[in-house]
Amino acid sequence: MIKSGNLDKRVTIQSPVTGQNAYGEPLTGWTDVATVWASLTDLSGREFLAAQATQATVTTKVLIRYRAGIVAAMRVVHGADVYNVMAVLKQGDDGLLLMTERGANNG
Repeated sequence: MIKSGNLDKRVTIQSPVTGQNAYGEPLTGWTDVATVWASLTDLSGREFLAAQATQATVTTKVLIRYRAGIVAAMRVVHGADVYNVMAVLKQGDDGLLLMTERGANNG
């Protein structure tokens, strides 16, 4: 059971926009799916070199109340931070654990 006191951050879950505009050009961007209460916990961080620039990635778990339709292609936004959802794990009957990555190139 998820204790509501642990869900202390307001986050927005977003889904990528798909489709084409009137000219047949692909649409890009994100659309809001839901704004929910969540718990965010950083698990690990790593640095790597890409194109001669140091990149930093942080793995974060995001715990939310169960909500149908949440998939790995989505992202979670909290303030200026963007977390790409890598996996969605069911937590009992009432919760979802979103395994996410946040880094310099997210968004």
